[in-house]
Amino acid sequence: MPLIPWKNKSDESPDGSVSPITEIRTEMNRLFDTFLREPLGTLTESFNAMGRWSPTLDMAENEKTVTVRAELPGVDASAIDITVTGDRLTISGDKKEATERKEKDYVHRESRWGSFSRTVQLPAGVDPQQVEAEYDNGVLTVTLLKTPGAVAKKIEVKTK
Repeated sequence: MPLIPWKNKSDESPDGSVSPITEIRTEMNRLFDTFLREPLGTLTESFNAMGRWSPTLDMAENEKTVTVRAELPGVDASAIDITVTGDRLTISGDKKEATERKEKDYVHRESRWGSFSRTVQLPAGVDPQQVEAEYDNGVLTVTLLKTPGAVAKKIEVKTK
């Protein structure tokens, strides 16, 4: 749905080309459509409105731990930062990739780079001092232990 739904007769020049104002309006409509199409808070890989890459995350919880898996293909382990502040886990860093192919008549180079950051709210009772992180084959696994008071205790129901 366009940001400005009407079309002005002055949008087209006499020669049929599109005016600069129409090009700006079209680009703004595209940006708003992209921003509004994706639900906020989804744990999927995407580029945000500023063009920053956001990795895919999976989060699982059991009675003793919370595990967060992040897919970070092509990211060097030394470029990953993990912080736990209060009830939030932030995974951030930089992705840098460069390829080069030399042929007889040409050289083809490609570079991809950019920063990424994902923050997720952790369940209550996670101990920020008990965090382990492993990185294997482009997959980061962060395991957070729950505090002893947060570990669920099963209560047996007695009958008479």
